Amino acid sequence: MTRRIVARVIVALLIGIASGYGIGRSVASDAARGRALTMKEYVADFENYKSHLIGSDTPVWAVMIAGVLMVVAAFGIYELLVWVVDKLLAAMDRRASSTNQPGTAPPW
Repeated sequence: MTRRIVARVIVALLIGIASGYGIGRSVASDAARGRALTMKEYVADFENYKSHLIGSDTPVWAVMIAGVLMVVAAFGIYELLVWVVDKLLAAMDRRASSTNQPGTAPPW
């Protein structure tokens, strides 16, 4: 049970680090593009920016179903990673406990 909790913490930390790194890189990239953007470039490409913001008129029900499927997939991947890390920790634990222990042998 404790090993499973440790596996969950390890997976959560790794996912958090990877997500934070990705979001940080995206924000830095957006900021660099924003600093380089001039008013003249923005006005010249206004229709492109407007169409990007409008996007497609996807119905709300379709977006909700897609959101539910994405959350289920994210939890499934998380649980799969927890299972893998749990198995790795179990294998490491077995190897550590099977090695010869220092000291004298028990009297029996």
